[in-house]
Amino acid sequence: MLNKMNFVLFAALPLAILFGIQQEAAAIRPAETQEPAKIQIQFEKVYLDGDVGIESKEEAIGKVEDFKAAYKGWQLVDQKKGFILFRKQVDDISPLSKTNGYIGVTEDGVISTFHGRPGVLSEPIQSFFQIDIKRLESRMADDLRKGIPYRTKKEFEHVIEAVKSSGDQPHMKDMKT
Repeated sequence: MLNKMNFVLFAALPLAILFGIQQEAAAIRPAETQEPAKIQIQFEKVYLDGDVGIESKEEAIGKVEDFKAAYKGWQLVDQKKGFILFRKQVDDISPLSKTNGYIGVTEDGVISTFHGRPGVLSEPIQSFFQIDIKRLESRMADDLRKGIPYRTKKEFEHVIEAVKSSGDQPHMKDMKT
């Protein structure tokens, strides 16, 4: 029995030594041969009409100075282990709104932006202010119920201003934060 145990120990010893040497070699490899640490980066573009475009990418972590320079103009919003969130305010309407943006009114009288015409199944993108729809001229009220299309920043701003100016100012409640 002692011979069998000695044999197992004697046979396992070279394997243990070989394993130890491989571990040491891996530990002393130059840093260049090891894969660089990666971080998940999320970018949020917040548009005038309330739409938010989100992009994500994974990137190798390099020098902090290079990292900051690469994302100049972006605001750091959140940072956790392995994750960074950057945000940028865009002085324009979103690309989706340029093809399908509408300004309308919800059932409770809140002027909002929509992708597609406002309706029972439509979710508002951004709420701007509440208005007493009964105080608007009938054509403006009808247009808002159907949805007023906008395809440019200028059209968006014009419609919002037209709705504000045709509403009774003391009865409007600003919803934008």
